Amino acid sequence: MLQRSIFQWYSNGIATAFACAAAFACSSLFAQQFPAANTNAVRTVAHSVPMSHEPIPDGTWFDVGGPHAVHATSDAGCGTCSGCGCVSSCAGSCSGCGAIMQHPAPLCVPAPSQSIGLTTGSYDQCFRGIDSASAKGCEQRWSDAAPIDFEPLRHGEYIGPVRLPAMLQYRIRAGDDLQFIYVLAREQIGEEYRLMVGDELFVESATDERVRRGDITRGVQIQPDGTVVLHLLGPVPAAGKTVQQFRQDVEKAYTSYIKNPAIDITPVKFNTKLEDLRAAVSNFAGGGGNSGANTGGQNVSAIVSPDGRIQLPLIGNVYVVGMTLEEVKREVNLRYRERVIGIELEPRLTRQAPHFVYVFGQVNRGGRFEITQPTTVTQALAMAEGLSLGGNNRQVVVFRRTEDWRLIATMLDLRGAHLGKRPSPADEIWLRDNDLIVVPPKPIRLFNNFVRQVFTEGIYGAIPPGTAFNINGQN
Repeated sequence: MLQRSIFQWYSNGIATAFACAAAFACSSLFAQQFPAANTNAVRTVAHSVPMSHEPIPDGTWFDVGGPHAVHATSDAGCGTCSGCGCVSSCAGSCSGCGAIMQHPAPLCVPAPSQSIGLTTGSYDQCFRGIDSASAKGCEQRWSDAAPIDFEPLRHGEYIGPVRLPAMLQYRIRAGDDLQFIYVLAREQIGEEYRLMVGDELFVESATDERVRRGDITRGVQIQPDGTVVLHLLGPVPAAGKTVQQFRQDVEKAYTSYIKNPAIDITPVKFNTKLEDLRAAVSNFAGGGGNSGANTGGQNVSAIVSPDGRIQLPLIGNVYVVGMTLEEVKREVNLRYRERVIGIELEPRLTRQAPHFVYVFGQVNRGGRFEITQPTTVTQALAMAEGLSLGGNNRQVVVFRRTEDWRLIATMLDLRGAHLGKRPSPADEIWLRDNDLIVVPPKPIRLFNNFVRQVFTEGIYGAIPPGTAFNINGQN
């Protein structure tokens, strides 16, 4: 009797668990197949605050803020006042919490004009579709379809149009490969040349041959201490002086030995730091450092280190992360002008640091993928060979690191876009370098895993159904 009671209690518990799990699975499937009637509420975004500006599909920017806020944004009132977002006075509000969504005024760049220049064989076409520019930032439905020029290039569409650049100014980042070309600047300087260590001078007197030092081809060299050793006088300071100043000092010193010295100074070799720099560039570029090989002899390649600096001959480390190429040029040339004259540097970007996104979860081939052009979430999922069976594209999470390494995240509903029901999905966002995309499993997949772990591989695997227990020797 006791055995029968225990088995009946055990069976009733299992049946109850099955019934609850089945009801949960059915409700989840029903919610997925038949979403709520309020189809305008299409996106729930969870932001880690403070939130950085996030691009929406038409290229404008918005900012939704609030400490640890969860916003349910709707299709209406979430866009800009104009197609390009140039009207900065407009502002919408979040339908979930009323937070003001400010729209800064981005620089408006007109689309490049392109002559179609169709060849013979072109045809008239009539398409109805969705243009995100006419939506002013809000999401449209297929019911909003209107006539659009969907094939302006006709059979030249495989080449594509001349698109606007992805950004107006590229700023240097760690890992970028820069090349600096050293160009001789044959420009007249605004002040008189001053002698430096290594320069060679021809010193002579019109009245006394004993003063003569050097000749027109090889002069007396200015020593590392900045002096020139002359007959009768010994070391005479020369570095930092103009030729005229040095001549006057020498002539004044010789008046103690010669009645009318009539000293003449002729520079034989000058601006020697420039020659030393050119030799250093040749050695530096030939593999004498960690800047990479080079065969030109007058240019140097430098990879931006993780601390944001590059290393150049003579001036050492220069911080360049966040600068444009024009700013880098100005910075390095100012540094060189403090050391040497007659040289100009032209920087150019030879290779960008690679950009990667990471796809994890219920996809067919997760991992790290390099992005070489503007890429959306669905495009990244396509690189991962799509969602696997049981992948939940209604709750795709994107984790992102900001400029100060804060972690922010957003949850995207891409199911309507993947089924072709949402022609301009607001959740189809642009990805940033190092974004992590997580595709979670569907609730039914979680239930299947639970059943397998508990019943198939768990208690039923250890105690098969129908097993009888012998308690106190009774059957």
